Amino acid sequence: MLPSYKSIETNYEVGAIWSSEDLIAPFSFPVYKDEKEYEQEKQEVMKNIAIVFDRTGGESIYKDSLENFFVSLQNILSKASALEKNKEGFINSENIDQYKEALALKLSYPEWEKLYQIYKNETGSNEGITLDEFISVITKEISDVSKNDIINFNKSKIVSKKITVKKDNDKVQEVIDADNVFDKNEIVNLLKVKLSESINDSLLISAGTKMMDYFVRENLIYNDELTNIETQSRIEQIARTIGIVKENERIISKHDPVNRFTKMKLDSYKKIRLERIGVQDLLLQQIGKLSSVIILMLVLTLFLYYIRPDVYKDNNKLIIISSLILIERFFSYFSMKLDVAAPIELLIFVPVASILLTIIFDSRLAFYTVTIICFIVAAIRGGDYAIAFVSFCGSVLAIFSERDIKNRSQIFRSFFFILIGYTLSILAINLVRIEDSQKLWMKLLFGGINAIMSPVIAYGLLIFYERVFKITTDLTLLELSDFNHPLLKELSSKAPGTFHHSIIMGNLSEAAAESIRANQILARVGCYYHDIGKLSKPQYFIENQLDQNNKHNDLNPSMSTKIIISHVKDGIELAKKHKLPEKIINFIPMHHGTTLVSYFYDKAKNVSKEEISDHIYRYPGPKPQTKETGIVMLADAIEASTRTIEDPSPQKLESKIRDVIRNRFMEGELDECDLTLKDLTKIKESFLKILLGIHHHRIKYPDKNQLELVSGVREKSA
Repeated sequence: MLPSYKSIETNYEVGAIWSSEDLIAPFSFPVYKDEKEYEQEKQEVMKNIAIVFDRTGGESIYKDSLENFFVSLQNILSKASALEKNKEGFINSENIDQYKEALALKLSYPEWEKLYQIYKNETGSNEGITLDEFISVITKEISDVSKNDIINFNKSKIVSKKITVKKDNDKVQEVIDADNVFDKNEIVNLLKVKLSESINDSLLISAGTKMMDYFVRENLIYNDELTNIETQSRIEQIARTIGIVKENERIISKHDPVNRFTKMKLDSYKKIRLERIGVQDLLLQQIGKLSSVIILMLVLTLFLYYIRPDVYKDNNKLIIISSLILIERFFSYFSMKLDVAAPIELLIFVPVASILLTIIFDSRLAFYTVTIICFIVAAIRGGDYAIAFVSFCGSVLAIFSERDIKNRSQIFRSFFFILIGYTLSILAINLVRIEDSQKLWMKLLFGGINAIMSPVIAYGLLIFYERVFKITTDLTLLELSDFNHPLLKELSSKAPGTFHHSIIMGNLSEAAAESIRANQILARVGCYYHDIGKLSKPQYFIENQLDQNNKHNDLNPSMSTKIIISHVKDGIELAKKHKLPEKIINFIPMHHGTTLVSYFYDKAKNVSKEEISDHIYRYPGPKPQTKETGIVMLADAIEASTRTIEDPSPQKLESKIRDVIRNRFMEGELDECDLTLKDLTKIKESFLKILLGIHHHRIKYPDKNQLELVSGVREKSA
């Protein structure tokens, strides 16, 4: 999509300042006129061209055929008279119809009736015209107009008001005014007016007009071939150049403004240099274009590889980034291909990419990728620094506006930030180039359109990417954190203990994730749904047993273990049924990993005298694969274990948290996630801070009897 060549290393629009070194002509070349100016001159020549007509015969063209027509007309009327005498009728006679069909000119039946009446001199009116008089009038009028030049061309389309006439077998041509010739429509209208002066009957006028229209012939015939030759000849006479630049002559100096004539010299240099490019130069040019793209993509690849390896290793995420880059490239490419007298380069919606990358990934990756996109846009537009600068300003402000987005409607608040970015950058560029106010207002208008359309396009594409690539954005997670979600509402009503446990876990996990810079929203929402499998048998879990009747008292340890472990499988099925994202479903099996259901395992060992394998007493896994699932595993165990502490103190809480984390670490449950020892220390501190707030000591207020006793003692003392 990059342009086929790049003739000069800077923008040289009229009004711009030449920022490169002095440009010296390496060879002599003519200065071509501006293409628009040349096209205007061509149009002017084409408007003033006297189109060519061939002159053909005059009166002899129609005279004989007109006389023959009137003879045939009189014969038909004579036969009609004979038929009428025999009372065979006139109008409906098939014999007469055959004669009428033989005539080339077609008349209506009322017109035939009127001609038949004047043939018999039975007009029934005051004009008293006979057929001979009618024929005489028609013949005279046609004879009169035959002395004029008549063209077979619509006269209104002759813009130059002149025509060229070429005689038969004669190379001599003469130019005459178009006002001295007539076209067919003008002649017919003129004849109709003259006929009206001699005849008052509308039917006779209509019939006579048809006769004159049929028998009047054009004697000037349009010659398309000679006209095109004449036009081409005149166009070739237009000068294409307005000067010459000699070898070693300075074309433009550094810091000089680009004026109209300088731009023509630069355009001419560009044109001539392109014509001189050989096969070797074209090959080198292609290598240069390929190198430019590779360098830009390599820079982005290195960033992802070293800074965001999680994205680099995920093909779906790479496809999302690549597709956004390609979309912006297509916008840039079409902005170059569309020949429109408007700043459509401002409709390259780079802010769309910045909004989507910020929401789907994060602001850091979005900033880096958008910077690369702006360079690509500039490259495709032939090194257009201005559009890269404007796009960068609008896109970066859009990134800032979407950093802490809480709901989808907040996407549209980026409109104001994009508008500010585009407006200020366009004004800055305008001050540098000193463009006229009309261009400035047009650019500001298109920048405003970009600001309006970018959030709208981003909103639609976000839904597309979420559905097609099954990605879970922070927006999706925030929507799932709403307690009005059907699963959470059902959990709060059927398993209130589990629901309360999940809420406290969410607070613990969110604080811990924030301390190690993990995704705190994902950790919190994962807690809300990690135990939804308990909805199938909520009464078998201790936190939901409101009375002292424990259902596991009537079951053997292995059966109890199966019921407890089954909540993982039930939870996964329920999550898939409600179409929860894969990221959330992973919390359901991973928060237990492959840990042992120790209570029932110990109970089974005490009951049975034989050695028992712990295989059936372990959760199926897998172990936590991410920092967030690792945090939730620890939060689950710590929240449950600290509830059993009597008279919890900071020392007891810290000791319990340390023991749980150490046990999970020693059991190898944290081996497959990315939590480091430093992370575990921070997680312990975060958990302790939250639990101290939950289990803080309260002042023990005395009861009513104690208050009365104290009051009595005080009275006696007084």
